[in-house]
Amino acid sequence: MGKLTRRARAKADYFGTLRITRAGTGEEYDLRKAELTDTDGALRELSSSTLADLVGVSTVAFTSDGKLVTVRQSSLDSVSGLLLAPSGSGSLEPRDLRTPDGRPHRLLHGAIRAGMEREPCEESGLGPVDIRSTRLVGFARWMERGAKPEFFGLTELAVDSTEVARRRPVSGERLYSAGLTLFDVDLPAIGAALDRGVPLSGALPQRIWEDGSLPLLLALRAAAAWQAARG
Repeated sequence: MGKLTRRARAKADYFGTLRITRAGTGEEYDLRKAELTDTDGALRELSSSTLADLVGVSTVAFTSDGKLVTVRQSSLDSVSGLLLAPSGSGSLEPRDLRTPDGRPHRLLHGAIRAGMEREPCEESGLGPVDIRSTRLVGFARWMERGAKPEFFGLTELAVDSTEVARRRPVSGERLYSAGLTLFDVDLPAIGAALDRGVPLSGALPQRIWEDGSLPLLLALRAAAAWQAARG
């Protein structure tokens, strides 16, 4: 079947678990083996990947009174339908590469944080003035999405839970968001439990473990581990 076309590469991040079969011959193209790994079976470095490798960003935001903000995804969401998503979750966009005054970010971290703070403004109805700070707390590659690079953040909000509960997502996100759910989550306690060897399923609140999307679970794990490392 040869190399993927340019358009197929752009889509392949989302087809990472699929095998493609030619209808006439039955010939099978295993995208995971052909595109995600090298000849030794190791995961390809991003610099040598032939896929689009969109950069994923997810952040967990906490209100000024300590509540975790999650987004309930609608059934129309193709990745985490009917699950709880992080406060903001998506992919970097070209506008994230520049500062508000139009200059390019000097460091990758600046662009990552810009994307992380844009996403909750779209999905949770927050505004830039509602965000106090965002820290990068983790990185992974999502194998089911073509080993897409994913950065995780921890965002501190300047508004309380009562104010956040009044917000609504921007119009373009309303098809995919069914509203917000706020939780009491003790990150230091989760981090301490993970340090003791407690599995994530036992460290997180049951509702979040059962209904949380993969980005939410990983973002919370990364944020808890980051806080635990700070002592």
